[in-house]
Amino acid sequence: MSTDTERWPTPESAYAKAPGIVREIGWTAQAAADKPFGTRMGREFWLRKAALLDRIALAEEAEGCSRDATGAAEHAAGRLMDVDDSDVICDPRHYVRQQYALWVQEQ
Repeated sequence: MSTDTERWPTPESAYAKAPGIVREIGWTAQAAADKPFGTRMGREFWLRKAALLDRIALAEEAEGCSRDATGAAEHAAGRLMDVDDSDVICDPRHYVRQQYALWVQEQ
């Protein structure tokens, strides 16, 4: 990837094919509920959860209010970077968008 736009997709392009927010809330809740006690959640869970929280935070930010969603989105993005053992230095939410866009292409 050669340009910043390609490397760090806009939220609109990263989430263009994402399921609705309510559906993703259901998916993440079900995945967490189905997890056997004591086991770690996999990468897909953390990617989808981080993307979901990023999308919720973006909606709040567009309305001119920044509540808990921004902090939650940043925390989940950091968790994804930990799961990926990423050494990339960037805004963690940009990393989520990049990784989500790449993941969607593979689906």
